[in-house]
Amino acid sequence: MSAGEGPRRCLGWGGLVASGWLLLSPAAPLPVAGAPGAAVPQPCASLGLLASQRQWYWGTSVDRPWLDQAHAVQLVRTHARMVVPENALKWEVVNPSPGVRRLDDFDAIVARFAPSGMRFRGHPLVWHEQLPGWVTAAAADTRAQLLHNHIVWLVGTYRGRIHSWDVVNEPLAADGQGLRPTLWLQALGPNYIADALRWARAADPDAQLVINEYGLEGDDPVSVLKRQSLLQLVGDLRRQGVPLDAIGLQAHLRASAVGPTFATLPAFLAELRRLDLKIVITELDVNDHDLLGSAVERDSRIAQLYREFLTVLLAEPAVEGIVQWGLADRYSWLNQREPRHDGTPQRPLPFDQDLRPKPAFKAICNALRRGSADPKPR
Repeated sequence: MSAGEGPRRCLGWGGLVASGWLLLSPAAPLPVAGAPGAAVPQPCASLGLLASQRQWYWGTSVDRPWLDQAHAVQLVRTHARMVVPENALKWEVVNPSPGVRRLDDFDAIVARFAPSGMRFRGHPLVWHEQLPGWVTAAAADTRAQLLHNHIVWLVGTYRGRIHSWDVVNEPLAADGQGLRPTLWLQALGPNYIADALRWARAADPDAQLVINEYGLEGDDPVSVLKRQSLLQLVGDLRRQGVPLDAIGLQAHLRASAVGPTFATLPAFLAELRRLDLKIVITELDVNDHDLLGSAVERDSRIAQLYREFLTVLLAEPAVEGIVQWGLADRYSWLNQREPRHDGTPQRPLPFDQDLRPKPAFKAICNALRRGSADPKPR
């Protein structure tokens, strides 16, 4: 965060039994009597089920501390078919010091959800944030080897068991003009992106490889510039024969009384399709920091934005899945990252602080129901 199945597919699920990642039948709604959010009437019992009727997947981020909260786990099992760890695969977590490698956080997430038939995304391999101090302090001429070793180790460890990887996360400049001046760009040059994708492909030939970026969805000038920069980057990678399967749109939408709007988004999505790329929505939520009014009024505006955004996505055949950055407001990163001035919690997700469905949930359900009536061709 600012911080899908593509041409390559992760087909190694049969091997999960032998490896200890037991896989049963595909996840189905598993309502718990009395659990918050469980008493949702059909046909909106499961976002994952509705999305599958559209030939999409619906997913969510998960953090290890939530695993001991039964109702939170049940909410994920009921509504998601894809899980991505918020923090458990970030470099500072998995390799906090030289020679120290720890994957217990992610393995605990897998152990909890794999028996329900969940698939998993890896996030992120290359990013300029949440790096351990020993990496940021390393000499510039050693960073290429460090990055290579990290990708080969982490992707190779989960070869055949991770559906898709955010190989490069947020490579574009914040103002939309070219590449972000990160320590990777400064030490390795612009080819660090191509190198990372090639190393990831070699480590797992079947995992979907994704470039993941924020701020690509709206009609504002910076978003338009970022799209142009991304298309230039992707064009360069295509000409070099670099493996790339999908573009991830983080979709951290920021609500205001009048925006964001998505009039120019369809043409951008179509251009990605023409470049033979799948499109994945990777971190969807709606930031209501700037919205005034009561919770009821804010919920209405947030639901409207979900509806408008999904309407665009449902019309584009290259879109194959949506992952939200959490399902319930209680667990949203935005309450720590950008708390509201009035002291009330942010309300960015389909379920509230008590895991009860909100107008956003109804808006998502209605959009998926309309879209599933006419599944897109494959």
